[in-house]
Amino acid sequence: MRFRLIVWLLLFVLGLFVGDRYGLPGWARSLTDQGFSSVESWFGQLDEPIPVAEEDEDSEAASEEETASPDVTPPASTPAPASSDLGDTANASLRMNDAGLKIIEDSEGLRLEAYNAGGHWLIGYGHSRTAEAGMTITESQAKQLLREDVRTSEDAVKRMVLVPVNENQFSAMVSLAYNLGEGGFSGTTVLERINAGDYQGAADGFLLHDRARINGELQSVPHLTERREKERALFLTPA
Repeated sequence: MRFRLIVWLLLFVLGLFVGDRYGLPGWARSLTDQGFSSVESWFGQLDEPIPVAEEDEDSEAASEEETASPDVTPPASTPAPASSDLGDTANASLRMNDAGLKIIEDSEGLRLEAYNAGGHWLIGYGHSRTAEAGMTITESQAKQLLREDVRTSEDAVKRMVLVPVNENQFSAMVSLAYNLGEGGFSGTTVLERINAGDYQGAADGFLLHDRARINGELQSVPHLTERREKERALFLTPA
């Protein structure tokens, strides 16, 4: 490329200083004309702005977009699951009172040494969670264990009762739930009627849950009847 340019440049100079005035032959003039055209074209290209390689830039930009990390919008935070505490908020601070605990104590009886009942070790007022063979406790410890054990029943009553109740009504229902278990309490007439706003009907409902299956037959059990009567009386006692 450079050699050809030098040749054309020489022809250009030759044609510039000699030209037709000195009778250059036709072939020589043709060469000088080509020299003029080539040099003019070369200088013209120098004056023209260098075109921007748009396609190359676009390709490079596209390449950068392809290699760049995708802009992933983080998913919206998952809403926390709804609380299972559906009961009336007015009952949230209630705890079983001493009158309710006394019903359980009288019904369960106190045993300071572990005993086996139905294949399960029990101690205190029917405590089973930490009871084991050979275990002994004091009366104070038995009361503390009972207070811990009724917490599950307290939570169950708070969750299932949908209307405001007073401390005595609450404690009576916790005693019932402690005796029947959470599942048993959920199907009681007491719970059905209290949630319907029928407080008197709920009180009378305690007396319907004094039976146990004996020899395959449901029968009223005296000590359960006594316990239900105490729970009903506490439920009806003004707080």
